[in-house]
Amino acid sequence: MSSTETLSAPTPTPAPLAPITESPNELTGDIDLATPLEMARLLRQSDAQIFSGYGGLPSVIDEPVVNHAVNMARQTAKAIAAGEKGAVVISGAGTSGRLAWFLSRNFNRRLRTLGAAEVFRPLLAGGAHVLVKSLEGVEDDPKTGVTDLNAVLNKGVTADDAAPGETNKPGPNLSHIVYVGITCGLSAAYTAGQVNSLLNDSRASVVLLGFNPLDRARRLTIEGWDRTFADIVEAGLKAAEQDPARFIPLVPVYGPEAIKGSTRMKGGSTTKLLLEAVFSLAMEIAGMTENAPVDEDSSDAVLVARLRAMLLSYQRAITAVYTNTEQIGEMIRLGGAALRCGGQISYIGRDTAGFLGILDASECPPTFGAHPRDVRGYIRSGWPELLDEERDFTYKGPDYAISHEAFEKDRLEDLSRGDFVLGIAIGEVGPSTLGLIEAATESRASVALLLVGKQRPSKENLPKNLEHFFFVEVPELGFAPDFHNVAELALKLCLNAVSTGAHVLVGRVYHNQMIDLRISNTKLYHRAIGTIAQLAETSEELAREAVHRAAFRKDTLSAEEQDALPSAIIKLVGDRSGVVPLALLLAIGGTTVEDGQKALAADPVVRRVVEKQLKKKAEGTAAA
Repeated sequence: MSSTETLSAPTPTPAPLAPITESPNELTGDIDLATPLEMARLLRQSDAQIFSGYGGLPSVIDEPVVNHAVNMARQTAKAIAAGEKGAVVISGAGTSGRLAWFLSRNFNRRLRTLGAAEVFRPLLAGGAHVLVKSLEGVEDDPKTGVTDLNAVLNKGVTADDAAPGETNKPGPNLSHIVYVGITCGLSAAYTAGQVNSLLNDSRASVVLLGFNPLDRARRLTIEGWDRTFADIVEAGLKAAEQDPARFIPLVPVYGPEAIKGSTRMKGGSTTKLLLEAVFSLAMEIAGMTENAPVDEDSSDAVLVARLRAMLLSYQRAITAVYTNTEQIGEMIRLGGAALRCGGQISYIGRDTAGFLGILDASECPPTFGAHPRDVRGYIRSGWPELLDEERDFTYKGPDYAISHEAFEKDRLEDLSRGDFVLGIAIGEVGPSTLGLIEAATESRASVALLLVGKQRPSKENLPKNLEHFFFVEVPELGFAPDFHNVAELALKLCLNAVSTGAHVLVGRVYHNQMIDLRISNTKLYHRAIGTIAQLAETSEELAREAVHRAAFRKDTLSAEEQDALPSAIIKLVGDRSGVVPLALLLAIGGTTVEDGQKALAADPVVRRVVEKQLKKKAEGTAAA
């Protein structure tokens, strides 16, 4: 072999960079040992990164992000101005899809008030009923994503939401489409299929919203498809070279979540504030607000300044929330006390406050392996108020009964010392919420009221015998009358703190990692493997084997079980909890499936069980 041939030998391909959204946050490594007050302070540090940024990467207020956001606002203004021939489709799975519904509902209300066409159309993987009960595995199918997209572009309903015998009827031909695909980790196959479908549609501006740098999009081939998410990003960037309006990447980086991978927290908050600011700016450009400070002829510099001013309103709200760490810590303590003794946390609210309570509650089972009834949300008139349309999924079962009437009928009389009832409100407390909270104070449950507003109410306007009242004062409620978007973010942060802190207190978190997450989709399958590999200090190959052993409940796997696809494992485990903690014990070694299950049943605090196993392993190594 010549020297030239030796010098030109190929170099190894570098391993793909790990997604930042799936990394542990160095700020919160011992959150599972923190007091409730300390948890509130740790969450304050983590949420500050939404605006301060992470490392040298751009945050929501930095030039690369706001420039793309202004481009998006201009395209959205065209869709709004097109009326019935315009559409703004907001799509996602899990938290992202729930926020798609939340945002579409609120902005369509604003357009309706102005007598304009309601152009916002939400897509939630699995259908609207997933707003209440998680069904996250549906995000793994790009073909379903395309089917749902075509249905909503026809202004019909998706197959999951259709009533018996209901069929889609074609809507008017669309002239301008803005599609917003939300996938915090740049990984959801549901979104990838939709982006791929629209990149060649000349009517469409495709916006991809995520919170990793584009070069960290998932590079694993999507099961049942021949592409990766990274392939879709690359195709989008090529389209943008021809026309910047065709593909618009919005990828601010806020760093790892306070609880590893829990993108319902900063991911959900950043999704809400960024899209609300962009859509509000678009409405101003389209002339859909009174005395709008900008119009379609405004320069990009003027629009950037206006957008940044809106974004900074949210930063002030975050500051307002975390000047009340003592209050947040007390709410965490009350929530943790309820779950520790087998009680339930119930959020009681109306309108957007009630919606946010349901959103927060629905995310606890997949995040923490919680029972769907551990944390429940109730909104005044139920599904019609949640969806802002005459559609009701109560028939699906008791977990879908979400009205105040349902709480009064099913929960009020059964409240016990172990329960925590939290009334939630923005601006002022509605009479229905007040009535239920006052009735709950007659029980032995812990009862509190949380109000986010500009003015503290007098004692006479609060429920009688109320033990706990929490008030977060914000400088403004929102960008327009009856649009309380800024205060909503403050409420969301408080609810995230309550449910997260409560589950930390009952041992559902190991250091700052979700140790009892449910493997309900491909993202969580890979997250489980990565978490186990890190905590057990082993290879991903051995971590994967441990996950499969825990899923099949076998100490020795067949070749077929060893090589089972993620979809097979997801189907096998279903709603079963405890799979990931068991897999962690198996990866550490020195135990069988049966003994590991017994150890976890004897002690619900996973960290204690794991540390006993590590100590046992260390003693065995030393003896050898």
